[in-house]
Amino acid sequence: MNLAADLREKKRAGRKALAPYLCAGYPAPEATPLLLRSLADAGADCIELGVPFSDPLADGGTIQQASARALAQGMTLAKALGIAREFAAERPTPLLLMSYLNPLLRMGPRRFADLAREARVAACIVPDLLPEAQGLLTEAGAPPLVRFAAPNTPEGRLRELAALDPPFLYCVSVLGVTGARDAVADSTLAFLDRVRAATAVPALVGFGVSGPGQATALASRADGVIVGSALIRVLSECRGPEEWQGAAESFILPVRRALDGAA
Repeated sequence: MNLAADLREKKRAGRKALAPYLCAGYPAPEATPLLLRSLADAGADCIELGVPFSDPLADGGTIQQASARALAQGMTLAKALGIAREFAAERPTPLLLMSYLNPLLRMGPRRFADLAREARVAACIVPDLLPEAQGLLTEAGAPPLVRFAAPNTPEGRLRELAALDPPFLYCVSVLGVTGARDAVADSTLAFLDRVRAATAVPALVGFGVSGPGQATALASRADGVIVGSALIRVLSECRGPEEWQGAAESFILPVRRALDGAA
């Protein structure tokens, strides 16, 4: 799966991309394969599979707690890649592997790259890897790296990021950590306008997308949305395994319909 080509085709066709986030191993290790299938069936264009980490500095409390629980239940980078490999064998929906740099270095960049390719990971999201240090992974043959842009990223830097030819730009909607928020600020919309003016690389926006209303507002200025903390919070309210899939679908389907209406 060529994620960059797929997103560019969606951009040309006017389809707004939906990328839900899951923390591997949350609410329980056996939940992740079920949830991946449910999100794919509910219309996800790609899915961000997060590797739990002990010090997730870019994440707010909701994802921090999910990560801590997943680690306590034995989830690891190797296990997450195994889940990705099994999912890719049965579904075409691209998986984006999100991990902080430390677990990748501990596994070893070459081994990580080999396992990620075997799992058909479409792209990697590494929040604490600067573009200047990308060779740690790219020279080992890892999947393409998504690049981050924030409201304080200047136009020159936006053009530099675009020149790296990422599958998409991950546009951070606010300065801060992940977490659902109640409204879309005018400054966020202005930031997304700057991104679209600076580059033709598809732009997906995340950090704070809490439901259909925000997704629609943000998609009017971007090529898609990433939904993380709000979905994790919904899963945290499930009373048992029998509720996981239904809760995920019930949350994502209205967002999918809203994005389709905004296209």
